[in-house]
Amino acid sequence: MSPQRDCLNDDSEVVRKAKEEGVVDVVFPGYVSKEACCQFVGEILKCVLYQRQQLPMTFDQLKYHQKQQQTSTREGDIVGRRPPKAVVGGLDWRKCQRTLQDMDEVLAHLELLFSLTLVPRVLLVLGGSLVLPKELYEINMEEVALGTGDGCLRASVCLRKLFRTLFVADILTDARPVQLLSMTVLALGHRDCGVSGFRPKMDFKVPTRIKRQVIYLASEPHLTDASQSTSTDWGDYVWFQAPVAIKGFCK
Repeated sequence: MSPQRDCLNDDSEVVRKAKEEGVVDVVFPGYVSKEACCQFVGEILKCVLYQRQQLPMTFDQLKYHQKQQQTSTREGDIVGRRPPKAVVGGLDWRKCQRTLQDMDEVLAHLELLFSLTLVPRVLLVLGGSLVLPKELYEINMEEVALGTGDGCLRASVCLRKLFRTLFVADILTDARPVQLLSMTVLALGHRDCGVSGFRPKMDFKVPTRIKRQVIYLASEPHLTDASQSTSTDWGDYVWFQAPVAIKGFCK
């Protein structure tokens, strides 16, 4: 069988599993650093917000418009007047700024958490409540083989594979209009990791009354550190909630 035929078969299985089971598997051919895992979570978070119509454009595009607005404000100050309330690129600047600040804060707290503890699972909760959300996405990294230094795959290589698989699986697109919602981020970490900002949710249980879309990130089986899964006492791990919710906005 040709490599092209193999690829088509693999893609068909990705689509089937995503549609029938709500699961997307992404397997990396090497070791991955904790920093890269944090980056995966951040990029998936941004993608979910955009694809689920909670942002009018991508995070990077919003950041570009933010820089434009800041430049305009500085120029207005130089000539002794502040420019009128700006609608940059058709955006409500105040709502855009608030959302970007919330996203930056959540991403910074995630980076700190990943530096302090193993983070095997992350939940992206959209709308509703933590008990009964409108939509629920899980990023599961329990089977990622962690490494450090030059022995790890480059994050950019992994991100290309990750988003190609998500594109094929097509789990984030929906023809129906989606109302503006708030996103709450929860991450599983060691109860004694000493993180600040994140609030421990000792009694939190993953909701089961709503279909959960799960993105499983893993390394090839022969690379997975067996001791990672067998010696880690998951009973010492609790869910931590991000300090702010990210509110969606439109133009």
